[in-house]
Amino acid sequence: MTIVRRMKRVRTLALSIVGILLLVLLAEILWSFIISPRLVIRKITLESDLGLTDGQLLEMLNLEGETWASIEVMEMQKRLESYPVVRKARVVKVFPDSLRLYIYRRRPLAVALINTGERPLPAVFDEEGYAVQVGTGSGPIDLPILSGPRFPEPALGARMPESIRMILTDLSELRDEDPKLFALVSEIEIIPQGNEGYDLRMYMNHIPIPILIDRDLTVESVRQAVLVLDVLASGSAGIVEEADMRGGHVVFRRVEES
Repeated sequence: MTIVRRMKRVRTLALSIVGILLLVLLAEILWSFIISPRLVIRKITLESDLGLTDGQLLEMLNLEGETWASIEVMEMQKRLESYPVVRKARVVKVFPDSLRLYIYRRRPLAVALINTGERPLPAVFDEEGYAVQVGTGSGPIDLPILSGPRFPEPALGARMPESIRMILTDLSELRDEDPKLFALVSEIEIIPQGNEGYDLRMYMNHIPIPILIDRDLTVESVRQAVLVLDVLASGSAGIVEEADMRGGHVVFRRVEES
């Protein structure tokens, strides 16, 4: 009797497992061939600082032929981040028919004037050195100018050389730590020194005297440069053509000395 009961229990367990497997298989068939193809995307919620129109967003998403189930989140995020103006994207699927999108733009930081042979063409770069705009765009560009080297004409999404990116990183930190001080910077001229070194000549918006500084563009060095220029602009040292505070010592050249 004990053996018969055990056999019945084993048979019952086996039948239960088979039944569960059949139910799982049936559920997968229903999901794959009946339910998931009907889960079309009906709602898209966007959080972004890019100001995208509905048409632009749909073009970027390229949802033609896609259903809620077929969308690969990581693939869509990579697709969105492939656009030069997009710094980071996050996609969240909400069952059964919605997408939540978080798209953050690259912040314009500085502009370089590209010599195309006709007239200078502005190219706008973010803090990581990516070109986020080539040309004048729809409005005025009120950003510090990078000058000095001959910059090749970039395509959207192209990246500046590493040496230039170091300057952009410093500028980004300046903007984050002291936006008012950042707003005073009009132009930064890169002066090559040897094979890899360089110095910087900085122009301010409110003082018509350029000043040479070391390659480390810090909040403290810019603040000190502004103090030096304020003193020189007062006229107490005569009419100054250029100041130099490289190496921690301030020297200047008067107009009559040139």
